[in-house]
Amino acid sequence: MFAFLARLILFVIAISVIRSVIGIIQRAFTGMRQPPAVRGPSGTPAATMLQQDPVCGTYVAVDTSLKRMVNGRVLHFCSPECRDKYSS
Repeated sequence: MFAFLARLILFVIAISVIRSVIGIIQRAFTGMRQPPAVRGPSGTPAATMLQQDPVCGTYVAVDTSLKRMVNGRVLHFCSPECRDKYSS
């Protein structure tokens, strides 16, 4: 009975070690395929939402765009020129 339990425990440990090694290998290869994540000022990943400029069609980051409220909607512009063109 003791021999059976010892083999079972060794089997569980072996499976755990194999899974850990496979996970490390997968993370290493995944890291080579993906570009590094963009980090924000606090070191957390920066998630930037993009919106399309209604005048020229350029996609601009919501954080850095020029905003104008029109009919209850926020429009995002890439430059003052596009914002002024839309107004006229």
